[in-house]
Amino acid sequence: MNNKRKTINATIKSIRIIEMIKSANGTRLPDLVQELGYSKSTVHSHLNTLREQGYVTKEGEIYHLSLKFFHLGQYTRDRDERYRLAKQKTEELAEELNQAVDFDVETNGRIITLFHKADESTEIGFTEGDYFYVHTSATGKAILAEFSERRVLEILDQWGMKRKTEHTITDPDELLEDLERTRERGYSIVDQEWLEGLRAVGAVVNLPNGRPLGALSTGAPTYRLTDETIEDEIGPKLVKAANELTEDVSEILQ
Repeated sequence: MNNKRKTINATIKSIRIIEMIKSANGTRLPDLVQELGYSKSTVHSHLNTLREQGYVTKEGEIYHLSLKFFHLGQYTRDRDERYRLAKQKTEELAEELNQAVDFDVETNGRIITLFHKADESTEIGFTEGDYFYVHTSATGKAILAEFSERRVLEILDQWGMKRKTEHTITDPDELLEDLERTRERGYSIVDQEWLEGLRAVGAVVNLPNGRPLGALSTGAPTYRLTDETIEDEIGPKLVKAANELTEDVSEILQ
């Protein structure tokens, strides 16, 4: 019996075009053709269809994704009561810590920011919808620490371990050791591994079945997130908030 799922090649091509436009922050037709290896006529037909349906816009020679994706993303996020609770906790924690706070989820081996809360004095330059590699993200590490070693290695094999700074962990064994420390502490730490001068702390939020719903994190310049501050204040408060959110989510799922 063949259990392989049926797929439609035309849909896959459209999705790859969309992802390419997103990753390039807008791109031209020749660049899409060269990068994807499709014929010019094929790419052009897909772009025309996406434009007619309102998913792509064209500014001069540059194709961009339209705001239709924003509205779809908002619907996907806001329809789920679990995420409404996560938004509330993100805002509460940002006020309590007086720090930038995020709630992120893992999707297909990457981390995406669903909620970000900061003011002018605590803003660190991240926005809702940003993607991160799991090995460079505090929320990514917090979530990976809940996975089996096999699953962790699968994700690393899928996306690699890109070096963002000289502090980025790029060795799987070193990351596995770091994840073990995360389990022991109860929270993860990213020390300038995504951005020079920035530290972040993350704590996982679990579903009743033990699988991660997502993770909360707070980030700030290294001079604000010292080892002492993390150990005595930030870490415990972050874990407490994550545990409270885990309980809140469990209640609505019962």
